[in-house]
Amino acid sequence: MKSKKKMKRKRMKKGMLLAELYRLFTVRRLMTGIFLVAIIAVISVSDLISIDSINWPAELKQSICDQLQITLVFDRYKSLYVIAASICTVTTFPSDIKNHVLPYIRQRTDFDSMMNARLFAIAAYIIVIMIGGFLLAGVVLNPFMTIETRGSSLYGIFQPLMNSKAAWIYLVLMSFNLAMSIIPVCYLAAAVAILKPDEYVAVGAGFFVFYLLFYFTGSLPWILSYSSLTSEPGRASVGEVIYHVVFFTICSLAAAKCVKAVMQKRFLNGMD
Repeated sequence: MKSKKKMKRKRMKKGMLLAELYRLFTVRRLMTGIFLVAIIAVISVSDLISIDSINWPAELKQSICDQLQITLVFDRYKSLYVIAASICTVTTFPSDIKNHVLPYIRQRTDFDSMMNARLFAIAAYIIVIMIGGFLLAGVVLNPFMTIETRGSSLYGIFQPLMNSKAAWIYLVLMSFNLAMSIIPVCYLAAAVAILKPDEYVAVGAGFFVFYLLFYFTGSLPWILSYSSLTSEPGRASVGEVIYHVVFFTICSLAAAKCVKAVMQKRFLNGMD
């Protein structure tokens, strides 16, 4: 009997996860996220685009990796990526609360399975749209710029990649690092959106949480500075790259606990 119950729970958890993934990874929502990210990336380097540059030799063209990396130093562009991710993910929480969907979901599965599935799906979605958006932006910018960079010595352990088409790999790593940094921001924004179920609040919360994190960690050493860690993947060593992933994972887990606590409180108060 116990084994049957365990199997049933596993099927329920798997079904819940698949349901959340199907919900976010619809063609419309996925394309919306990717195009929003790509548009922001292209706009961020639009000053360097000119029709004449199409016919320039590769040596005279700006590097896509260089310029997108520079834009990530500035908070205004990173905040736009946060808003794009929030529009596609965080807004699902107030929508479900307003439409009274949560009681029906809870009838099919337990609280932890429901929240874990949703939070995992959000994380996966953000990673996919960031990587997809940056790659799409790279394709759009490729006629005007070049993926290779002449300043490859600045890229540390990634230097061997930067003088060839393998620089696309660094573009993926750059967008993955950005995605990992946005996940905990969206989780915290979701907690706010649960307390105040409104789509505009959900989007605005991501923006304000982002700037609060940057404000309170801006003066800290780079190892704890959200601004520094989101600007680029670790370049000095493999250990630094791993540290970035571990740091953002810990932040995401802490933010996920916050979301669960807020949602649990809402259920206990009968406000679902």
